[in-house]
Amino acid sequence: MIYHSGVKLKLNKKGFTLIEMVTSISLIVIITAVFAANYRSSNKRTDLIMTAQTLVGNFHAAQNNTLGLVKYGDEVPAGGWGIHLDLANPHQYILFADLDRPASDEPGNVHEADIGYAQYNEEDEGEIDFGARQVYLPAGLEISSLKADSGTSFNSVDITFLPPDPRTYIVVDGGNFLEAIQITLRDPRENTTKIVRVNFLGLAEVVGDDFEKFSF
Repeated sequence: MIYHSGVKLKLNKKGFTLIEMVTSISLIVIITAVFAANYRSSNKRTDLIMTAQTLVGNFHAAQNNTLGLVKYGDEVPAGGWGIHLDLANPHQYILFADLDRPASDEPGNVHEADIGYAQYNEEDEGEIDFGARQVYLPAGLEISSLKADSGTSFNSVDITFLPPDPRTYIVVDGGNFLEAIQITLRDPRENTTKIVRVNFLGLAEVVGDDFEKFSF
């Protein structure tokens, strides 16, 4: 017992009881678990956002390769550079060189289009040593759908940029041309998505989920 300003004060010598200790530890464990879960979820959302932005950046890289007449091996690709996506390989996409020429009606240079122009040929247009690029999505993410603005689904798409403009071609399933394509990136663990849209003007951007709000 001690005195303070003439008043007797009784010291409480009792420490934490076992119940209090268990309760405190339980609260710490719960708070830590909640924080860790939120942290992991936040990281997954960040991965999805960054993956969508990286895809947009690679479309710009293909455009810049075309505008800069970047060589594929020892030659400038006649059909420019592009991006190939295929739902059969949902965890990767290819930045490739299109070696096939489009049709031309220019005086002195009239010719038909080469077979396979504006489309990816895995036999000779995706060589990493020549300048192509194979891009893998982060673990757990996937390319879940390829759709027109109307909502029609496709299995594959090739988006190529033809010099010198660069003019943009969007070819789905090996033959049909579109004015725009929407590429859905998905994290099935969180059931979250990001959509990258590319149109015939060459504009690539991360957009929302509303297919019908686009006019071109």
